[in-house]
Amino acid sequence: MKKTFVMSLLVLLALAGNAQTRTKRLRPYLSTTTYCAPGLTPYVENAIAIENRSATYKEFEPGKFKATVEITTMFRPYGDSLVCNLSKIALDSPVVTDTANLDGAFIDQQRFSLPNGEYEMEISITDMNSGEALPSTTVTVSLDFKEGIPSISDILLFDSYAKADQLSACTKSGCDFLPRVYPFYGQSEDKLKFYAELYNSDQLYDEGKYLVNYYIETVESSNQMKDYSFSKRFDVGQVNILLNTIDIKDLPSGNYYLVVEMRDRSNALICSNSCFFQRSNPSVGFDTGDLASVNVANTFVSQITEIDTLRKYIRYLDPICTEMERDYSSNLVRTDDMTTMQQFLFNFWSTRSPMNPKQGFDDYLAAVRRVNMSFKTSSYPGYRTDRGYVFLKYGQPDKIMESPNEPGAYPYEIWHYYTVANQRNKRFVFMSKDSAANDYQLIHSDVVGEINNPRWQLEIYSRIYGQGYDQGVDQTEYERGWGSHAGDLYDNPR
Repeated sequence: MKKTFVMSLLVLLALAGNAQTRTKRLRPYLSTTTYCAPGLTPYVENAIAIENRSATYKEFEPGKFKATVEITTMFRPYGDSLVCNLSKIALDSPVVTDTANLDGAFIDQQRFSLPNGEYEMEISITDMNSGEALPSTTVTVSLDFKEGIPSISDILLFDSYAKADQLSACTKSGCDFLPRVYPFYGQSEDKLKFYAELYNSDQLYDEGKYLVNYYIETVESSNQMKDYSFSKRFDVGQVNILLNTIDIKDLPSGNYYLVVEMRDRSNALICSNSCFFQRSNPSVGFDTGDLASVNVANTFVSQITEIDTLRKYIRYLDPICTEMERDYSSNLVRTDDMTTMQQFLFNFWSTRSPMNPKQGFDDYLAAVRRVNMSFKTSSYPGYRTDRGYVFLKYGQPDKIMESPNEPGAYPYEIWHYYTVANQRNKRFVFMSKDSAANDYQLIHSDVVGEINNPRWQLEIYSRIYGQGYDQGVDQTEYERGWGSHAGDLYDNPR
């Protein structure tokens, strides 16, 4: 089963409405990875990057300035209030002489040894020069390294590494790594560098080799990207290191997973892990050459001969398209090129449902009809609404908490998914200012790549206080009143 690299953005969003930020706002980013060499205690490794320009710098010597932030990290067993690991550190930025042209970020790395289990990690960050304290953020962390069982650590994306002169919090396999805390690769970047540890392969055989596959797949469809699949053989051992670089110069814009697999001599999957990253590469477009060779004769799309119907079916794909497919299809439906539309539609479902493209199309069309009936508004068909988008992209939620008449609150819904792609225990929050219009907007989610708003509760309860209500720029929760329970439903779905 894939385990997912946890990447959370601790970015506090701007105040809603007309409220204005009164001080500089810290912008921290967190990446969390887990490891456990055989015979050792599992550990969590955090890397927190603070944008230089978001911190407050003070002069400590004539012409020399630095920022200082305090980072508090607490671990509790999931569902328990007992703190089992705690750290509080003061992190200084590099010294600068010019605070007008700050760029980049300064980074803190820490390790926390913990037994196997599931934990709630709470992180609080304070700018010591301005006194600004960001709202604490809680992330679920899972450690599940079983003794003697082959497994793979989380995958670390990094910018550079060097042989370590002395051991430090960032030393692994004798090297110090500069982690890539925010996994975004712009157009000017063409190398994806990564590190992973492979454990207990010696439990497979007494001697010999085993196979490691690593590849890039799309988040939307889990399709392996052509030309981005690789293999390497390792001698069996307690620990093996996979340290490699992938050239992503020609990788199109989109959301991706980097996947690492351990396989045995018969190519059977032993275990795997993955991490998320984003790519912006507008110079690479959709490969129309792939479509030109698609033969649609005697396929289900050859029966779709009404051009407006073809356009409609292609537009229906928006929630599950990759960014590149979406850009291409939005232009395609403006043409009268029926043949290319048929080729695009068939190719789309052939890559996602290769054994039976028509069945994939039919199942998705049934889901679209369902959301068009359930979520349509006076302005949009259901598939173009936020709830329709989430339903089509991630499937039916495991739980839906509806609150249309809570005192003092706008109508809202909280959707809970046990799993979303490779992520666990995820939620979406929708709110409507007019329940009669059935127009619920997505205002918050903890799913990677979706809108994330720590102040979502204030939006729901702004019906009480108004959009301008503010007890301080750091407030993220409302003043609880009779019958208010959005936070409880979010934390304890039922």
